[in-house]
Amino acid sequence: MDFLLDACEGLVVNAISIPEDDALISPADINRWRSLFGFTASEAEKEIRDWRSNLGRERLTRFAWEAVKSSAKGFDKESYEYALGNQRLPLASAAKNRQSGLKDAKRDRITTIATSKNIRFLLKLEGEIPTVAAAQAIGKLDHPPLEYEGEDEDGVRTEFCIVNTDAKNKVLQGLTALKSAAQPLFIRLPEAEKDLSPICRFPTLGIDTTMPQHRVGNKERPAPGQDEYPVWYFFYGTLADKDILGRLLQRPDGIDQAALRPAYVLGGKLATLEKYRALVHAYGSKEEPVAGSAFLVQTREEEDALRHYETELYVVVRCLIYISSGSSRSGDAGKEGKHLEVNGLTFLGAA
Repeated sequence: MDFLLDACEGLVVNAISIPEDDALISPADINRWRSLFGFTASEAEKEIRDWRSNLGRERLTRFAWEAVKSSAKGFDKESYEYALGNQRLPLASAAKNRQSGLKDAKRDRITTIATSKNIRFLLKLEGEIPTVAAAQAIGKLDHPPLEYEGEDEDGVRTEFCIVNTDAKNKVLQGLTALKSAAQPLFIRLPEAEKDLSPICRFPTLGIDTTMPQHRVGNKERPAPGQDEYPVWYFFYGTLADKDILGRLLQRPDGIDQAALRPAYVLGGKLATLEKYRALVHAYGSKEEPVAGSAFLVQTREEEDALRHYETELYVVVRCLIYISSGSSRSGDAGKEGKHLEVNGLTFLGAA
């Protein structure tokens, strides 16, 4: 787990420096976000709180904000950063899109508001939740959260624990039941979401899992499962580089090139999302293989490192991986020749 805890260091330093009144959300903030993005009051408050908790978010310099604010009518610096980071249209533009029959704005809103039980957070241990034991007791959690201790540049040490969305909600509900006014600090870990359904194939690359032909039988279990290890992963970008992968997974002997098996997947295509090349669904397109490499991830800890590396710009989805049985180089796999078919996972661009 060292690689995940190391990756949290920057978040911890920022979290320690957050002023106590930063969690306060003014009525003016809520009204601004309602007007700009079409949120209800409760949705606006939730989005503001989640945005401020995301310490990995991109922020504008004061100079950059001064340069653009005259043309950003109705925005303040924070809401403008949110709009840029989430590619959100102002309400007027969204209304125009609805009038023209487009549904993108509504889909974007639903996607932004939606949460997953497998999103993870750092919970700062302080106040009414001073210890992991207190967090477990207040939230009535089945297991104690993983504890992490960090320090800022001045050597001030602060303790955190790592919880998922379900545990976060239970802690907040527990505080409410105790009639506590405490507002604990939750910091979202910037990692790729993984939420594999145990009863259907959702999410799967290139497949609309709501269609009848893609439903699973009564006794069929979708594979891979949420907590199934070891598990095959399909890599198509920098993760297919053995040196990068070896450093990321902290393998003492590195990654042998033979461990990265030439492979391809169907149902997807490569596209540019912002400045990155990412795999996306290829619904309705002619099926062309996307070449890359297959790699067997051994443990949850290794997968956590991969998810943290890819950040929240990606989500984990199921896919069928065709692994070459020949001697072709990594990234050169195609439909020709013999292939081993395995149920695996890959990182999909969260467009």
